[in-house]
Amino acid sequence: MTVATATGLVATVDVAHEGSAKRIGPRTDAADLRVWTGTPLRLALVVGRENADRAAASAAALGACADIVLTLAANGRESFIERATAIREADPDAVLIVAGSRDQNGVIDVVEALRAATAGRPKPPVVLIASDERTRARIAPSLAPLALEAIPGPTAALAREGIVARLRGMRRPAGDIVLRDEAVESAARAVAAADMRDTLVLDVSGASTSLALATPTGAVIALHSHLGVGTNADRVVARAGLDRVRRWVPRAVDGPALLERVFNRARWPDAVPATTLTLALEMALAREAVAHTLRDAERSGISVAPFRAARAIVCTGRIARFPRAAQCAIVAIDALETRGTTCLSREAPDALIAAGAIASRGSADIAGRIEPLAIAMTLWPRRAMTLTVSDATGTIEQRITRGAFLLMPTTGRVDLRVGGSAETASADALALGVIVDVRGRPLDLPQRDAERLPALARWHSALTALSSEGLV
Repeated sequence: MTVATATGLVATVDVAHEGSAKRIGPRTDAADLRVWTGTPLRLALVVGRENADRAAASAAALGACADIVLTLAANGRESFIERATAIREADPDAVLIVAGSRDQNGVIDVVEALRAATAGRPKPPVVLIASDERTRARIAPSLAPLALEAIPGPTAALAREGIVARLRGMRRPAGDIVLRDEAVESAARAVAAADMRDTLVLDVSGASTSLALATPTGAVIALHSHLGVGTNADRVVARAGLDRVRRWVPRAVDGPALLERVFNRARWPDAVPATTLTLALEMALAREAVAHTLRDAERSGISVAPFRAARAIVCTGRIARFPRAAQCAIVAIDALETRGTTCLSREAPDALIAAGAIASRGSADIAGRIEPLAIAMTLWPRRAMTLTVSDATGTIEQRITRGAFLLMPTTGRVDLRVGGSAETASADALALGVIVDVRGRPLDLPQRDAERLPALARWHSALTALSSEGLV
C-alpha cells in the first residue's frame, strides 16, 4: 500500500465490526485510518410533484446510506398541523428538498411546517436544497433561521455526488474515519482498474449492506442500506417480513422460534454461528438484505440489471467470512440472481476493505487480497446443451438441462465452452470450480414446505454449502 503516513509508506487500518475491530498493517500502537459504519443519519425528503424528483432524492439517500424517515410531497394534501407533527415525530438530522419551479408554493408550505416543528430544538436539521437558482431564491427566505445549503438539481451526476458527499460528511465523526461504504466503493474502483472489467463489490456486514459496481474508467454506481445480518438483522425482518427470511432456511421452523433467533442475533455483536441452523439463518438474512437493497434501487429509478450481470463479483464482510467458500458463492448467486457468466471471488478477512480505505485517500495495492472462488454461469437453454470444461486434469463434458444447479470442481487454470454458442470463459485456479445455474430467472422458491425444503436441500447439497445434519 502506498499511502504516506507518519511511520512510512505502509498504512495501518482498523476495520471496525459490531463490537470489535481488526487491525491490518504494521503498526501496533495506533492506526492511520479507521473504517466504521458511521453515525446513522435520519433524512427527511421534500419532493416536487414529478416522479423524477422523488426518485432522484431516494437515489441520493441510497448512495449516502442515509435512513429516510419521512417523505413529504409539495403537492400533498396534509394540513399544516399534520406536516409539522410528522416532522417532529420523524426527528430528522437533515432535510433534502428536491423540487422544480412549479413546486415553489408547495415547498414553501412544507418549509413553514418544518420551521414550526423544529423550533427550539438544540440542534435543528441541516436543509439541503437541490433545485435551480430561481427556485432556491424563492424558498430560502422561508427557511430562516435554519441552516441552508444549496446544491444544483440532482439530475446531474456531479450534483448527486455533491449531495452524497455532504450527507456522508454528516455521518463521519472524525477526519481519520473512512466510512465503510466509502471503502467499498474505493475497493470496487481499485479491483475494476486492476482487472480491466466491470466489478461488483458485494458487502454485507452486521449493520449494513453495500453494492458498488465500478468500471475500469473509475465510474461507480453504489447502493447502501442499513440492513445487516447482525445488529441490524431485525431491520431485515421488518422490511422483508419473517416469511421471506424463513423461505431460505432449509428446515421447517416455526415463526416465533425463528423470530427469537433473529432478535438474539441482533443483541449479540460479532456473534459466530454455533450451529448449522444459525448459519443458515445468517445466510437467509444476507440474501434478503441484498434483495431489498436492490428493490430500493429499482424504486429510485436505478437499473439493477448491470449489478446482476457484472463480469466479476467480489464478496466482502460477513458473507466473505462464512466457513465454506460455497456458502459465500450460493448466497451471492441467490441474492443477486446473477445473469450471464461471472467470476466470483471473496476477500481475505477485511483485507480488501482495508485496501479500499487506503485507496479512498491515495492508492492501494490489492494483490493477494482476493481469493477466486468460481466461474458462475447462468443459462436458460431452449433444449439440452453441452458444457465443456478444461483444467489441469483434462477435459470434461457435462450435459445441461433446465432446472439444473451443479458444481464442477476444477484444478488449476480453467477454460469452459458452451456447446452451440460462442460463449467462453476462463480463469486461473479456483477454490470451487464452475457453478452452472439453470434454475431460471427470476429465482422463485416453491411456497409449500413439502416442495421448498427438498429444493433448498438439493441446491445446498450441489455445492456442499451446508451440512444436512440437523437441517433436513
